[in-house]
Amino acid sequence: MFTLIARARKDAKALSYINERNYGGFLRVKSLGGGRKKEEVSESLERILEEPYIPILLLGEKERDLLEELLPLLRDSGKPFYARSLRTKRVRNMRVDELYSHIEEIKARFRLGFRWENGYALDPQNPLGIEVHPDYDVYLALGEGFRIAMKELLGIELGENSLVLRKLMNRETYYSGPYAVAEVDKRIGSPTEVLWRIPHLEDVSIERLLELNRDYIEAFAAASKEFLSQFTDKDVLVPWSGGKDSTAALVLAKEVFDNVTAVYVRMEYEMPLTDEYIEKTARKLGVEVLRVDVPMPIEKYGMPTHRNRWCTRMKVEALYSVASQFEDPVLVVGDRDCESARRRLKPPVVERKTDFGTFLEVMPIKFWSGFMVQLFLLARGVELHPLYYEGFYRLGCTVCPSLSDWEIKLLKRKGVEKLPSLPSPEQG
Repeated sequence: MFTLIARARKDAKALSYINERNYGGFLRVKSLGGGRKKEEVSESLERILEEPYIPILLLGEKERDLLEELLPLLRDSGKPFYARSLRTKRVRNMRVDELYSHIEEIKARFRLGFRWENGYALDPQNPLGIEVHPDYDVYLALGEGFRIAMKELLGIELGENSLVLRKLMNRETYYSGPYAVAEVDKRIGSPTEVLWRIPHLEDVSIERLLELNRDYIEAFAAASKEFLSQFTDKDVLVPWSGGKDSTAALVLAKEVFDNVTAVYVRMEYEMPLTDEYIEKTARKLGVEVLRVDVPMPIEKYGMPTHRNRWCTRMKVEALYSVASQFEDPVLVVGDRDCESARRRLKPPVVERKTDFGTFLEVMPIKFWSGFMVQLFLLARGVELHPLYYEGFYRLGCTVCPSLSDWEIKLLKRKGVEKLPSLPSPEQG
């Protein structure tokens, strides 16, 4: 979670409006008290930097010199930060939607920006030049199985632990070392297509990645745990699919709350190895798991389609039915901004009104990337679901209409027989 910092209280008021309108008031907004010189505001800034939230300093064009003078204080804090001088004289002079766009782009920089130091180091200044977009994600191509699948299915050779920039419409750019070496179109409804490739292999070790990014990711984890601490009086439930995001949400919840219950809604056509992963990881984390088995009567409803995702409805109803059995539940979910524009536009806390009652859903990793989630779990000694090491970006059901051609081919390699045919844009 982020703290938006302005120089004057009137500027902070403009940021507070955006915070309430777009983020449900769950970011923090601070002013430096209105001073115009470093000595007048440095004490206020130092107090803000002692708090766990990640700082974003926004000053007007007239305050450019002050921003430069404050940069050493931000660097000395040892935590990730970003500072920007806006094109208007003061923050409050900028149109609201333009100011909001700045905030969204800066938030994306924290997860997409990198520098190269014989490994990928998160850096919102982004000297590596990764393309920054609020709806893009970045993750690591982990595991020998991932590299084998890329070579055998697409003819692309990757170095160990390549970086993958995931763009809109499932288009992915692959990096080997500091160089972009391939771009692949994994669009749903179309065959997987290699758009271009460059032969270059460069390995990066997990140990080096953890060394470079540990402090950065721990700063985000501390901010997420501070955010979660607002809900310590609730019955904490984590909907746990075995995917990396819900697993990270579960680990964070375990580090904040005394009692956490994981809810595994087990669909009939679950991904291979998920049951085993849930059981093994639950033992490692020492977490109680409530398992709910949901049959999927395909013979009655037909295969799920984009227009008729009856399976999703059954899964959600099973989750809310379990949650309704608790006195004051809060659901800690693994939703992230870069999964879709729809998720990005949701505030970090959502109130769900259902037939089973009203529930709060809170999103502690909303502003994280897949890369951050992967390294957070590995730093905690938690292995990812085995399918991530074989080429999967996300997990779902084997009959999901959102499976791409790439995912269907990977599942066929695993011997899964019940699969949708290659979807087409007109289907469902």
